[in-house]
Amino acid sequence: MRMEDWIEGPVLRIIDGDTFEMQVTLAGAGNDYPYHPIEVIRLEQSAPPPGTAAGEQAKQQLEAHLAGRTVRCYVRARAQEGHLYCDVTVRE
Repeated sequence: MRMEDWIEGPVLRIIDGDTFEMQVTLAGAGNDYPYHPIEVIRLEQSAPPPGTAAGEQAKQQLEAHLAGRTVRCYVRARAQEGHLYCDVTVRE
């Protein structure tokens, strides 16, 4: 399923090196799908697994880039597990 929706809001927490949680405060007027007030976003690139030194480093890098910032997420798909695959840009 190809999606062209977008959502925007502050990053609430970094889960691991390629996944974070955000609050949805703004959504595109032409969005085709509804979104939850809180969404889990997964980046297309895969990070090393949590619990490894490389995984912890990837998480720290994502925290340095996104923590406390507002992001716009261009939704590519929703996984069966419920998280969104997105292209992400930092707004602040």
